[in-house]
Amino acid sequence: MKGRLIGATVIVAFAGALAYGLNTWEASKNRRQEELCKVAQEHLKTVEIQARAMAAGLSVEGYAEAEKAEVGKLIHALDTAQTKEEVEAVITKHSATVEAQVAATDAEVKSRGDQPFLGQQFKEQRITTDVKQEIQRAEKAVTTACE
Repeated sequence: MKGRLIGATVIVAFAGALAYGLNTWEASKNRRQEELCKVAQEHLKTVEIQARAMAAGLSVEGYAEAEKAEVGKLIHALDTAQTKEEVEAVITKHSATVEAQVAATDAEVKSRGDQPFLGQQFKEQRITTDVKQEIQRAEKAVTTACE
């Protein structure tokens, strides 16, 4: 009787340890998967920023400086506005300008510079082949890591 009780206790303890180990492994696997997904998404954002800079004909640092200059212009325009209507007009004008720029850049980044878009004239390819391939690899990595 004692032997059966000890055997049953050992089996229950082993089953509990096995269940705990599987749960811990599953949790660490999920955390690892989430981290891989975050890293892949960040890499894709970085490559897209590089492509945007290339589409604009700037270096990444130059692109960041150009964005800072645009923000400075907006702040100055908002500071000079006197009434609420003037502020709204400045914001509306700026948002329309930004939306147009983003749409044009997005179209070029998405096409990876392969073809003219929106009736553009043919121009020298700005987004290099290695960046295009890096975008494709980063998109695939995001798809794989974030399943």
